[in-house]
Amino acid sequence: MKTRLNHKISILAFILSFSLYFGQKVEFNIPKDMETLQNSISYFQNDFTKDEAKDAAVSDSDFLTTVNLYNLKYEGDEKNPYLDLALKSGAKPKQFIQQAVWNVNMKKVSSKSTKVTVFLEKVVPDSWSKKEVDTKLTKSTGKLEKEIKEFLLNYKPAEPSNDNDVSEADSTAVTTYTTAATTTDMVADNPKQKKTSKKLQSLFGKKQFISLPATSETFTKLLQVSPSELECKDCKGETYSNWDFDDFNMIYAHMNSGEEYYAIQYYGSDSVSGLPHGLVFNDSSPSECKQKFARYKAQLYQTTVDTDENSSKALTVVTFKMNSSFVQLEFGNEYLSRLVISNKEF
Repeated sequence: MKTRLNHKISILAFILSFSLYFGQKVEFNIPKDMETLQNSISYFQNDFTKDEAKDAAVSDSDFLTTVNLYNLKYEGDEKNPYLDLALKSGAKPKQFIQQAVWNVNMKKVSSKSTKVTVFLEKVVPDSWSKKEVDTKLTKSTGKLEKEIKEFLLNYKPAEPSNDNDVSEADSTAVTTYTTAATTTDMVADNPKQKKTSKKLQSLFGKKQFISLPATSETFTKLLQVSPSELECKDCKGETYSNWDFDDFNMIYAHMNSGEEYYAIQYYGSDSVSGLPHGLVFNDSSPSECKQKFARYKAQLYQTTVDTDENSSKALTVVTFKMNSSFVQLEFGNEYLSRLVISNKEF
């Protein structure tokens, strides 16, 4: 885990004010020097952390960083151990917290002692739970604070690697940096335009996926465009419905096997919004989508698809079940390019 150091310690006073906002703060002393502890905290992990860069503020006597937990579930009696959620009146017991942020402040007491203060700064429910959770009254249970204390007391840095390992790591870092720089240059040379599709907005006017079962007429009414009926021996009526637009195509099929689905394929090079749940064609990434739909146990993996009779290619997908429908998001060229909604599992 990497930490970016920001030497402007003036932000400390502002951030520490959040301890009053949440009304709770845990303090303890660690018999180690501050420099050792500030290096150690960047390696703290549990089942809900991510390997990510973090901002930090540092001075001769103070150090401030954060510990972020992600995808915290709260389901009735099975409460997440890290948060004591304050639910609004009439709220359903099942909630989902996308992110929770704890601030960790270290203050030098002596050359061999450091005072550590930990407090909950921010709680971010996902879009479905925003109206159900009172973030101002939500509190930390104290479990994370205890984990941080135990970690700082007991953590010992790994032994330095040999010269060959260091050389290899340096080489990897250089390669990564070069790749990132090249990608940035390519984006700068060919920037994506951001657009909103009126047809997608009409199709998903309720900002939800269209539930199944449905009919071809369901989509025709929303799109205000009649489809072409294409031959399909395995479909009911031996046809499926097809709508073609300037930069995307949509199909609806009801198979003889009972499977029913609709799919939207985007072909353009711009970023196009209009899909529900904040999804954007040619902009939403696999990792972003997995986190967005984490409450539905979204799975991210690679599969293969046939490109013709003799060849296939790898494809990254995110799949999950929402209500009674199965959703598959497909990513061509690293970004969302197709979505499929089905009444049966993929």
